[in-house]
Parts: sequence; structure tokens; C-alpha cells
Amino acid sequence: MKEKASQDDIYRNMRTDIEAGSYPASTRLPSVRTLAKRYQASPNTISKVVSRLMESGLCTAKRGVGLFVRSLPNRKLTLLVGTTSATPQDDFFGSVEQRINERCQGEGIELERYHIMPGDPAYGPDVDRVRRPGRVILAIGLAHEPHLKQIADLRRPLLVIGTAPSRCTASSITPNSFRSGYLAARYLIRKGARRIAFIGRVREVRGVILPEAESLKELAGMQCACMEDGLPVHPELIFNDINQVPTRAAALKDKPEGVIMPDGEGVEAIQALKALGTRAERVVLGDDRILLRAKRPAAVVIRRDDVVDLAMQELSRLLDENTKAHRTLVVDGELNEAAG
Repeated sequence: MKEKASQDDIYRNMRTDIEAGSYPASTRLPSVRTLAKRYQASPNTISKVVSRLMESGLCTAKRGVGLFVRSLPNRKLTLLVGTTSATPQDDFFGSVEQRINERCQGEGIELERYHIMPGDPAYGPDVDRVRRPGRVILAIGLAHEPHLKQIADLRRPLLVIGTAPSRCTASSITPNSFRSGYLAARYLIRKGARRIAFIGRVREVRGVILPEAESLKELAGMQCACMEDGLPVHPELIFNDINQVPTRAAALKDKPEGVIMPDGEGVEAIQALKALGTRAERVVLGDDRILLRAKRPAAVVIRRDDVVDLAMQELSRLLDENTKAHRTLVVDGELNEAAG
């Protein structure tokens, strides 16, 4: 019992010294015999202390050379978000950010946040503002490829939520958008729809309106489902933006029997549905907030907690390993039939 207590005391003492910088990173620790004399303990006790220090990740052994202090783990994240708000918003990305922030606080991970400020590019925070990036960089709601390439040039492991970059090496977490479009179209076809309208989403980069990449994948999933049943995809029923619908739909001779559209209950959504015909069966694509509504259409939902769980797993991996081996992670959506 006496030796065990002594071992614990020595371990705590040495750990405190390492964390306080008494033994700087990459320096060699004194030999077992030197430490045994210093602490007036047996070499066997010191060897057990050394094993515990190695298990704690504070030291590493080099065969034939000695024991060296490792760099202390940096538990800091740099977060860049595609919003002008100083706090997370009440939307999908804002909810994911808030939940990740709460989980990081619980796990002792420091998080430094950058949002879009006046003078920054419209597509994301100016990378030049990031003076001391953390051990890992997290990007939420950023999709401009050259901008993500600039972030990757900070030479830190990068995790991107919402898009899968092709111009830089990064881990990414994206919804399975092709599956979402496919499931939505299969539901409408099963309900008897033969003319299906698709309403996509757009984003603005440098004043130019572009189709959202994930929205194009949803359209491809819908087209695949129609091809399986030999149904034509009508070009006049494909709308890149919900704002296009009222004007273009007014010229339609035949209204659609089904509509696939982003989640939304605002004036724009109401006007679009009126223009397409209120009798059309509808499937919305979004996250699990849809399921909280008493009355709702059929929906293909991505669960926010699934995204957060995957993000925390990947962040922990990147923090612990500081690895450059990146992964593409996909979150499947599930079809929920109409309620109310």
C-alpha cells in the first residue's frame, strides 16, 4: 500500500511538472535511476510511473535513447461559419453549430469562432483574420471551393459540414442528397403522380446566383426514380429557385401532380404552391424540425443529431491523431409520410 501511494504521488508530481512546462516538449526526461534517487523510490516504482505517463500521452519512449516529453494535446478548434450573425441562427447549420459547441464545452474543447464581418467576402470569413488556427479547423455552411482551398492552406486538418470539397483535402459531412430526391420521387410515384415538379435551392457568390450543389444531387435522385418507371422529367417543371415558380408556373398548360421542394412555410412557399396547384401532392426536403409540426406534408428528413454525432467523432479523431487522412461521411435521410 505504501509503494502504491508513493507511486501515485510521484505520478501526480511529474504530470504537474510536465503540464507546467518544467519539462518542455521534445526534451528527454531524466533516467529511471536518476528519478529514483530524486524521489527516493525504487526503480520498479519509477518504471510504473513512466508507464502511466506514456499511457496518458504525455511521454513517448525511443528505444535505446530514453523517454521524451510529447507536445501537450491542443484541444482548440477554429470554427468558420457562412453567416453574418455573431451567434448561431435558428436554422439547420445554426442548430448543428450550437449542438457541437455544447458538446465541445462538455469535452473540454476550446472553440474560436469566425463569422462573416463587414469587409469579408460574401462567401465566408476572410482567412487572413485567422492568425493562430487551432489544432483542427471546422467549417459549417461554407461551399465556395476557392475559399475552402484557402482554409486548407492553413495546414490544419479540416472538417467541412454541408458540402464535400473537391479542390482541397478535407473531411466532410454531407446529407445523402441523391437518396433524398430519390425517396421523394418514389413516394410521389407511388401516390400516382406522373408529372412531378422539382424546386431547388440557390446560393449567391460574388453577386452571382448559382444552383446549390446538394440541390442538383436531389434533382438527379428524382430523375433516377422517374427513369425506373419510364416517366419523363418535364423541363418546364424544374425550378432552380422558389422565386421563379409564380411567373413560370403561370404559363403551364398542365399543372404537376406532385411537387418536391425545400422545407419552408413562408410567403414564397405559399405563393409557389398556389401557382403550381394546391391539389398537387407535396414532399419537402429538410431536417427533423419538420416532424415537430402538427400538420405537415410528407418529408425526407436529415436528423441534426446524426450530423452532430458524426462531426464529434471525426473531430475527436482529428484532434487526437492530427492526421491528414481524411474521410467523406454521408448522412442518410428518411422518408416520413404526411401527418395531420
